[in-house]
Amino acid sequence: MKKILVTGAASGLGKAIANLYANKGWMVLVVDIQDQLGNAFVDKMVAEGKSAEYYHCDIGHKQNFDTLYQQVSSQHDCLDILINNAGIASAGTLESTTEEEWDRLIRLDLMSVIHGTRALLPLLRKSKDAHIVSTASFAGVALMPGMMTYNVAKAGVIAFSETLHGEMALHGIGVSVVCPAFFPTNLVSSMKGASDKTKGFISNQMNTSGVSAEDVAKDIAKAVYNKTFMVISHKDSKRQYLMKRLFPNLVMKKKIKIFLKLMQGIKGVKM
Repeated sequence: MKKILVTGAASGLGKAIANLYANKGWMVLVVDIQDQLGNAFVDKMVAEGKSAEYYHCDIGHKQNFDTLYQQVSSQHDCLDILINNAGIASAGTLESTTEEEWDRLIRLDLMSVIHGTRALLPLLRKSKDAHIVSTASFAGVALMPGMMTYNVAKAGVIAFSETLHGEMALHGIGVSVVCPAFFPTNLVSSMKGASDKTKGFISNQMNTSGVSAEDVAKDIAKAVYNKTFMVISHKDSKRQYLMKRLFPNLVMKKKIKIFLKLMQGIKGVKM
């Protein structure tokens, strides 16, 4: 039986990915810090005749991934897919963000991907057709002003994944990076320091995007099957990605115009 490990799988996109592969007959390793939700999700899948296990892991510390490796390797001889999905959100300008917020975002959104991949790579190398998927964000491509820490962390995930893509070719391991824009999730609840106005704007964008977590999960499964590196689900994001590559200066001017309009009359208020 093929095995997939998904971090942040107790809710949101991680749960959608786990459900999709469980329905395909895979053994799903649900990894999360939300033990009650994670165990309930696994119990439900098992009751439905699917194969699933729950593992607790606080992704903010390297040693926890070392422990996760020991736990998983004691039960399974290999991993076929690793999904580095868990993370948090944030908003704010350079001047409004704190050192604590920088540490939090880099640790949970970037270093967790690096530590998780390094820790579990020995199990992936034992698979005949392994694949590593890391969830970044279109924010790491668009780099809109006012989302400083989140943009930098997610851009780091993209850079890490692209470099890893080349390196893993030595071992026949596929690599994909997922860059979704807005879709309904509970990510807003993790946005410390963001104003109610910013949270409301993001929530509205999520709820009206027309793209669901299940849609993104399907795109991820398709990318793994086809060994596609960049995964962008939203049609508008695909157009913006192309525009940025072709006309970077024009896109930057447009971003600044939007940012100045959003910030107009909001002096001294965090985004």
